[in-house]
This record gives sequence, C-alpha cells and structure tokens, in this order.
Amino acid sequence: MGMKMGRCPFTAGIHAVDELHEDLRTSEPGVHEAELPDGSPVWVVTGWDAVTTLLADPRMSAAKADSTTGFRGQNLPAALEANLLNIDGEQHRRVRKLAAEAFAPAHHASQEQVVRAAVTELVDALPATGDIDLMGGLCEPLPPQVIGTLLGLPADKLDAFRAAARPLFLIDTSTHGAAVQGAMGTMLMLVAGVIDDKRRDPGDDLLSRWLSARDGQDRLSEDELISLAFAVIIGGFENVTSLTSAVLDELVRYRCEEARELLGSPPEFARLVRKVMGAVAPVNYALRRFPLTDIDVNGIRIPRGHTVILSLRSAHLDPARRERHDLVFGHGRHFCIGAALAEMQAVHVARAVLEKYPVLKPVKPREQYLLRPSWLTYALAELSVSTA
Repeated sequence: MGMKMGRCPFTAGIHAVDELHEDLRTSEPGVHEAELPDGSPVWVVTGWDAVTTLLADPRMSAAKADSTTGFRGQNLPAALEANLLNIDGEQHRRVRKLAAEAFAPAHHASQEQVVRAAVTELVDALPATGDIDLMGGLCEPLPPQVIGTLLGLPADKLDAFRAAARPLFLIDTSTHGAAVQGAMGTMLMLVAGVIDDKRRDPGDDLLSRWLSARDGQDRLSEDELISLAFAVIIGGFENVTSLTSAVLDELVRYRCEEARELLGSPPEFARLVRKVMGAVAPVNYALRRFPLTDIDVNGIRIPRGHTVILSLRSAHLDPARRERHDLVFGHGRHFCIGAALAEMQAVHVARAVLEKYPVLKPVKPREQYLLRPSWLTYALAELSVSTA
C-alpha cells in the first residue's frame, strides 16, 4: 500500500515546491494515496521513470468517463468537456490529427511574426526606466493578444477578446468563479461568431486551418472547433504567462550576462532560453489520468479507474533524469500541441526585454513574490524588475 499523505501534496501557492515534491519522491515507495482539495481520492506518482512511463502508457486514459471513483473535475458543458485535454483513445487520435496541422512547422514562420509583433507592441509600451511591471505589462497581456490573433479574430473583436481575458489573470481566480466563467464564455462567443466568416473567407489562422482540415472524408464538427479553441485558451494563457515570467525572473537573477552575450546569435540565445525553460519548469503536476486496467507502480497496485496524479516536478528533480529531455510540455500522446508557439513567446519576450533594458535587477527576492494559488503550477502572480 502507498503512503497516505492527506492533502499535503496539493498545497497551493507555496514557494517551497521543490522541497515538497522531493519529499514525495524520496518517501518510499514514491507512490502515495492523497486527497485533492475537493476531497477526491487520488494516487500521487513520483520519479522520472514512473512518471515518464505512465505518461506514455496507452493504458492511462485522460477521459473522465474512464474514472471508476466518480471523479468530477471542472463542471463544463459537454462540447467543452470533450476537448483535447480530456479525451483519449481513438477520439483523441482523430481530433489531434485534424488539429495538429495548424501547428505544423510550415506555419511557424507566420506564427512567429504574430508573436514578434505582439511582444514588440507590449515591450515598446513599457516605461524606459524605473521599476518595470513585467507581469501586468507583458507576461499577462501577451497570450490573449497572440492567441486571439492566431485564431483569426478581426481587430474589433480582438480588443474585446483581450478585455474579456482579464479575469483569467486575477491573482486568486478561485474567489472569482463567476467572473472567470463569464470571461471564458465571452471569449468563446467571440470565437464562435467568426467561424461562419472563416468559412466564407478563410485566412492564415487557426480557425481557417481547422475548418479546412481533412482526414479522408473526416472533418471537425463545430463543437470540436469550439473545444479546440477552448483548449488553446486554457493551455495557452496561464501556462505561457507562468513560463515567460519564470524565464524572465531566472534570466534577470542568474543568467543576465550570459544571455546578453548571446543576443547576437539567435539560435544560441533560443537554446539558452529553452534550457532555462527546462530549469524553471513551472508545472508541478500533469493533468489526472485513469488506468484502463489495474496497474503496478513501484510495487503498488493502483486499481482500474482510480485517479492518478503524476508529479512532473519530482521527475525533473530526480537524479535518474540526468541530461535527458524535460517535461515542460508533457510527454507521450498528450504532448502539448502548441509547444513550439509557447517556446517562441518565451524566446521573443526574453530577447525584447534584454534588448530594451541594458541594466536589469530584481526588485526583491523570489520568495517574497506573490504566487497564484495553484497546486498544479508554481506561478508568479507578480514580476517587477528595476533599471537602476
């Protein structure tokens, strides 16, 4: 039997996340029974080998329908519930295949133009000197600008989309549930409102590509189009804000001189940023999985349909990882479909900030920053730097 850990693994908004996940990993057998904050029973699995094996295991389903313990999760409308993050098996393979072409390398150049333009606009608007609010001025507004543009929203709707996104970045969204739901509803209505326009007049954007995607006679339904937009918003907003802010904080604190020396070599600069992304890796846990059969992990039997939470942070900390790849964007068939887009944003944010400001210093120790009250991620809620 795994060690019973109570609610401890899911303490939200704490700086000591490495210590927490390392304790979980080193407490034998590295598999623990626990409860989510809502009281749902779960198994927490830690360590590089176990976590990467289960992420790639076809017997581990992301679909809530495969839960045997009544796992609830978020209460979403059926069309949104069936998004890429929540489906598996043949349904996941089919939707992902149709959706993935829109993120293929052939489109990276045009997507990078959108990212570069958005970053330039936001960084140009930042103050020239003093204490610079990189969170409110750059890391938070960037994802809605990029995603709204890439979805193909026209300028008038893009402004409304950006405004609607603001409640999603409240420091404590848990106490503003109605505002967050309203924001998501508004954004999806804006997306739904342009689908017919894209049918008549397709452009170089995600919605147009999804509308034209074909696999033989198969195509995406309207509900699937909306669910894809929902998944892109969910995956591309908070995660990118957490990633870009973590990268900036790490560079300013510890690697500023090294990064500046590489500004003249874009490929080497991008490699450094990617390395920093792996070091700061803000995501603590992968989204829950449900075994399709009884499984054995480190000698512990986890029954079919029980909820399994995989500690990505413990895997990153595990000496068994050595110099192997990181899990910033996941692993296996649910690897983040927009990974290249997220990386582009981190690289261009870092480059633009370092190019604008010849001197940058942190305004306070990282441990004094407010954090977003999430147990899934280690996410800064504020980030300021000084030019003095």
